[in-house]
Amino acid sequence: MAQVELPSGNRVEIDNLLFEFVRDEVVPGTSWSAEAVFRHLGELVEEFDPPNRALLERRASVQRQIDAWYQGKREVGWRPTPESREQDAADLEQFLIGIGYLQPAGPVDFEMTTPPLDSEMDQNGPELVTPVSNASMAVGGANARWGSLYDAYFLSDVHPEIDRQAQRPARLRMVVEETNAFLDRHVAQWDNADGIGEIRSFSARPLTPSLSQGERGRGEGYELVGHTASGEARLRQPGKFFGFNLNEQGELDEFYLENNGLRILFQLYDGGKVNEENGQFRDLIIESAITNIVDFEDAVAVVDAEDLVESLRNYLGLIRGDLVGYGSRGNRKALNSDRNCTGADGQPRTLKSTSLMSVRNVSLHMYTGIVKVGGQEIPERMLGLLLTTLIATSHDRGSNGEARADGSGDLPSRGPNSSRGMVYQVTPKLQTAEEVAEQVRLFEAIESRLGLNPGVILIGIMNEELGMTLQLPDALRAAQGRTFFTNTGFLDRTGSQIRAQMHAGPVDLRDDLTQETFNVSYERHNVDVSLRAGVNRHGKIGKGMQVRNRAMAEMLERKIDHPRTGGNTAWVPAPYPSDLHATHYHIIDVAEVQRVMLDSPALNIDRAPLLSFPLLKEEKVADPEVKAGLTLRYAHSMVAYVEPWVRRGIGCSGVPNFDQIEEMKDRATERIDGAILANWRLHGVIDQSDVEEAITRAAEVVDRQSTGAAGYEPLTDTPEKRAALLRNPAIVAVLEIIDDALSSPSAYVEPALFRNRQAVKAAEK
Repeated sequence: MAQVELPSGNRVEIDNLLFEFVRDEVVPGTSWSAEAVFRHLGELVEEFDPPNRALLERRASVQRQIDAWYQGKREVGWRPTPESREQDAADLEQFLIGIGYLQPAGPVDFEMTTPPLDSEMDQNGPELVTPVSNASMAVGGANARWGSLYDAYFLSDVHPEIDRQAQRPARLRMVVEETNAFLDRHVAQWDNADGIGEIRSFSARPLTPSLSQGERGRGEGYELVGHTASGEARLRQPGKFFGFNLNEQGELDEFYLENNGLRILFQLYDGGKVNEENGQFRDLIIESAITNIVDFEDAVAVVDAEDLVESLRNYLGLIRGDLVGYGSRGNRKALNSDRNCTGADGQPRTLKSTSLMSVRNVSLHMYTGIVKVGGQEIPERMLGLLLTTLIATSHDRGSNGEARADGSGDLPSRGPNSSRGMVYQVTPKLQTAEEVAEQVRLFEAIESRLGLNPGVILIGIMNEELGMTLQLPDALRAAQGRTFFTNTGFLDRTGSQIRAQMHAGPVDLRDDLTQETFNVSYERHNVDVSLRAGVNRHGKIGKGMQVRNRAMAEMLERKIDHPRTGGNTAWVPAPYPSDLHATHYHIIDVAEVQRVMLDSPALNIDRAPLLSFPLLKEEKVADPEVKAGLTLRYAHSMVAYVEPWVRRGIGCSGVPNFDQIEEMKDRATERIDGAILANWRLHGVIDQSDVEEAITRAAEVVDRQSTGAAGYEPLTDTPEKRAALLRNPAIVAVLEIIDDALSSPSAYVEPALFRNRQAVKAAEK
């Protein structure tokens, strides 16, 4: 362990791998030394760890009081019923006010003062979350700013009756028909053409002075002309023509249209033509993932210095622009260069080719021994915040296509990630306004120690805990000048609700929870409060993830509700889903939706529906086979996710669910499953033997589903493994997650995952 002495006499001990990484890769070219960086970290820990521990104890104390309150009610005969739901919720609110956890609800009578941010914060569109530990996925996530709409449709499950292999020409025709219909209805209409499908070629023609003055008010520029069999077609709204590029022969090679603040790139064949046989463009590239969360939390399995250094190195590479990753087929991936074109006004324009990257570090409850101060583990969040902020502010300069230092080619030609020098820190799992205020105080201290301008570090508030929902107005007030988004996360929010009300009674089925009163009210409440506070003026109001990452037809039908209900952005699990979801922001003008909402009476959703308990109806589990089947499904979900996490270090994975449909799983999904099983066991719906039997059967199913998966070692393929199954680290983690859902303050899954992953890694050395 490397060591640094603090003025207080305390000693900072740093794992050698991390110290050497900071010394050799992070601080060169800056005014910092590794010793100075870790001295600052140690002093931050001395100042901020005691209040951090106090906040965690406050969480535990409040949950103990809620548990005792429900237990006391049940002891005197109370039981939740559908008829008593509203009164029960109102009683809980008064209890929380009585113990000082909540203040009486008041109006949103303030406005956010967040300054203007990077231009991406003014665009409405999809957001990716990518695991920083996987270089290939990290590069792919950054490059998902633009994606082929043709490829996304072709590879999706839209019109599954047209097979990609056996009916390729027919599927290509379907793709062209679907995308042309989208363009005609929602992007651009043409004079002298019924639709874009009638146009055989395009040209960019200099504007005549009279047209220029009439349409654009200037003496130069270009118009986009479409050529049909019967003449010329022009855009009904010429202002949607954004820019173009010519080929070496001076012919139109590609052009951009702009709609609702998003661009679409139309790539043409020689002569500015479309395909004569099916009307297809050479490609149709849509501006897609406007923003991207580089994730050190839910999507990764970072449990020691080795994992952390690999992840920080990838983050450094993303910020510098030199990160290279390799796909499953060995294909090399590097960050894209920015796009250049001639604007419709005749002036050169540059378009970023990578998403605006924020970074999500872990929350308050995570402690690590990678660095110790005074012999004690430190909050991992403080370590992550300091190092990611140092990297982002010291290395975000862009690149000019110069040769790579290792001689492996040239760097991309690209501007910085943040042209304004901002650091967008997504902050998960905060539960109170007091916790938000403490994060702001920590941001201020980091800015001071790193010599940064005040306000450089911004906060993205993950409204994914029951307490945060109840205190959202006060939380926004606490971060009034720094908030760049509020985002809902149904999965974690559901796990939080179940844990908070664990002792109330048996909770509803997992698949029915999305329609429960608490969740519907929560989503509407987040938008309403955020709009009234003005988060959307210089930031975003976000929506949650599409879990079924290959169910794209379903996503096209359902996820449009996110912009339709006022969300500036919504999470998607991968680039192709992002390309398809991007079409929703062309269909829906979110800015107009929000204007209408602000002009309407405030929803003023009170706390009672947010505290409504999602009670299980007994008839849903009256049939023993149905109940056993549900228990098996929840156990399978946990084993399918935890096995790669614990045994192979895969933090976020697309795995088959019980019905063989691939789902994108992270810690939040297992927080729900573990909490439901713990709740049902507590209230006698199932017992421990039911849990263990379901886990054993689930392991057998996962074995069958994982045949041929890289690095997979079966769990139950021998009598010896079956006999020892409940001692397998992955299965131990599942059992501990269920137990922790009852005994811990928040039903977080990290303690069990980390303990068992660390044990596996130790055994492998």
